[in-house]
Amino acid sequence: MVRADVARRHLARANARLEQAAALLDRPVAQFVDDVQGRDLASFYLLLVIQEAVDLAAHWVSDAGWPMPTDAGSTFDLIADRGGIDRELAARLRAAIGLRNRIAHGYADVDHARLHREFQEGADALRRFFAAVAGAARP
Repeated sequence: MVRADVARRHLARANARLEQAAALLDRPVAQFVDDVQGRDLASFYLLLVIQEAVDLAAHWVSDAGWPMPTDAGSTFDLIADRGGIDRELAARLRAAIGLRNRIAHGYADVDHARLHREFQEGADALRRFFAAVAGAARP
């Protein structure tokens, strides 16, 4: 369960940033990689989207009264353990945290061609999580 007011705020921000990232990534890979400012902005938008997912997961766990895991990835695992999302989605979200960390700690570690290649699949996982949050939202 997630409070509806909290879910609405986070989901609105997350979906807006995801669309902004998609607009920058919706180009041929070479054009995306060569556009340093655009690729860094897209990476930053993704960092923000992933952080919104982490925040929503923490709210879900807290609002449900479950014990808070010690790290962000385990939060998704706990939600999967309780039937809120499937294990495959939890694993994808855990991987997204790794991307968030690489972006946050220095763009040099981000493989922008790979980010471009894997964006749609990652965006689909985030959208699936956001749909699960919306479904679990309660007043």
